[in-house]
Amino acid sequence: MKKLITLIAVCFAFSNSSIAQCVPDTAITHNVPGIYPDSATGLPHSYVGLAYLADIQVKVLTDTVYLGFPATIDSIKINSVSGLPAGFTYDCTPSNCVFPGGSDACIQLTGAAPNSGMMGVYPLTVNMAIYGQAFGIPQTVLDTNDSYIIYIENNVGIAPITNLNFTVGQNTPNPASVSTLIPVNVPRSAVVHFTVSNLLGKQIISKDVNLQKGSNTIPVNLQNLQPGIYLYNITYGGNSVTRRMIVSEN
Repeated sequence: MKKLITLIAVCFAFSNSSIAQCVPDTAITHNVPGIYPDSATGLPHSYVGLAYLADIQVKVLTDTVYLGFPATIDSIKINSVSGLPAGFTYDCTPSNCVFPGGSDACIQLTGAAPNSGMMGVYPLTVNMAIYGQAFGIPQTVLDTNDSYIIYIENNVGIAPITNLNFTVGQNTPNPASVSTLIPVNVPRSAVVHFTVSNLLGKQIISKDVNLQKGSNTIPVNLQNLQPGIYLYNITYGGNSVTRRMIVSEN
């Protein structure tokens, strides 16, 4: 992902939209160059029997450096996303997957793993071309590939409820030393109670978190936690899910 850090800002978020096309969300990108999360943090995990949906929010920069000289960026074109699990796909906004320089755009990954036979690790390759002008000449400034991974896991430990689903996924990355993200899906906007405890039951973190209907991520700052194994718990209504996470040394 290092090549893209100087080119675009990408933020992964989740949407409750029932249509295949995402909506650019400038509240996520904040017009700040960078990638969130980067490839080390990775994509949220997918779980057998549950729909997968992730919006990739994109903020395209207007200039970069090419061969050591300033270059302007006219557009970024997503040529392909290869390695997706069977039944998974992607769509863009704009729908032609061409993102003009300075624009806000997004990519949406969707799919579902219907059975445990699809459990595994799926490396993804995102191929894209950066078009611009260098030395006053229009040209392809950069052809690049970036890699991510989708993990498809069993849904043991995920608590379904009526209507849609209340689900709590495995934090990513895990282990982690500085920060991590916890994917949570709720069937309607709500306040959930979030705690982190050590194995002796002592609560280290306890707070209420406002979530929007659909898929969300809860960021967790781990810098004040000692290395070890912790339990995180999320309570929604009468349902509660607990999972383990590992805090590693910096």
